[in-house]
Amino acid sequence: MDHDTFIDTVQQHADFPSREEATDATRAVLMTLGERITENEAEDLAAQLPAEVDDHLTEADSHANQFSFEEFAEQVAERADVEAVADDPRTASQAVSDTVREAIGTGEFQDVVSQLPENEEYGGLLSTAE
Repeated sequence: MDHDTFIDTVQQHADFPSREEATDATRAVLMTLGERITENEAEDLAAQLPAEVDDHLTEADSHANQFSFEEFAEQVAERADVEAVADDPRTASQAVSDTVREAIGTGEFQDVVSQLPENEEYGGLLSTAE
């Protein structure tokens, strides 16, 4: 999947009215995901995504941080530069997650979600891998 298709897909999944919002959601969610998963997994995932978004996963100061989905959503909202993402970080997170799965395939995506807790908090992100 190329960059334009990736952003267009995020935009469609979240029903964002602009590419700016989809681009912002992608950046905020992937940066936060990069902090939540291990550095090796972040690098593996980044290698499979368009060059224009892959750095968001690997630029974290630290990786494999243990935080809840509520904290994940809060961090996405804090990183957001556009109001639509800050106001609804859960929808943004789901849209980016779904797009990543479509871009890399369910099997590869399962490697990513295997690093997330198997509980209700991350349920929306985990369900895409089933």
